[in-house]
Amino acid sequence: MSDADQPVSKGLRARLLSGLELLAGEHGQSSDVRRRLNPPPVLAVPETSLRTALAGAANRAFCQSEKFVEQQWRADRKDAHADILLFEKVLVRRMKTLDVPMFAPEMWRTMDDQNSAYVRGVTKAKAGESAHNWGCAVDIVHGIKGWDLSIAQWKIIAHVGKELATQNGLRLVWGGDWQFWDPAHWELANWREHKISRS
Repeated sequence: MSDADQPVSKGLRARLLSGLELLAGEHGQSSDVRRRLNPPPVLAVPETSLRTALAGAANRAFCQSEKFVEQQWRADRKDAHADILLFEKVLVRRMKTLDVPMFAPEMWRTMDDQNSAYVRGVTKAKAGESAHNWGCAVDIVHGIKGWDLSIAQWKIIAHVGKELATQNGLRLVWGGDWQFWDPAHWELANWREHKISRS
């Protein structure tokens, strides 16, 4: 057995840790030596609950139905930002491969519709303050349940959406990360720089 294979005594390990922490402190660095050498245990994600959540949102028969195809034409996409159009397409397609029927009921929102939504309390943005008013946002909901998905189901969709955004080089913001919970909403991170005006 070589020296490298010998177990390090607890006393020696403690002295090594202290020496490394002291050295890090002398160089003006905050020491995370103990955290690196003794990381906290990784808590297992309850995979069964994620599978159950995904199964609860899945509906293969509906994904293959004529109604699902009709839903894909619901949103007004004319002149919307190319990144939003691409994102909607890839997210709906990916969720369909998981048998989860999703569609975009809305991309554009008129100023009057925006003010109406504000008065009803379904948005915090007045007319002109929403990315929807400028072709830079999309709402994507479940084909049967609409917005009525569980938090776990929305988080699965968010995970897939964020992964797809990264893969496609898209800088998006998910409304489920806001204090005002809006999990169907996705918008360009810098939408104010890309406003599209419709006449």
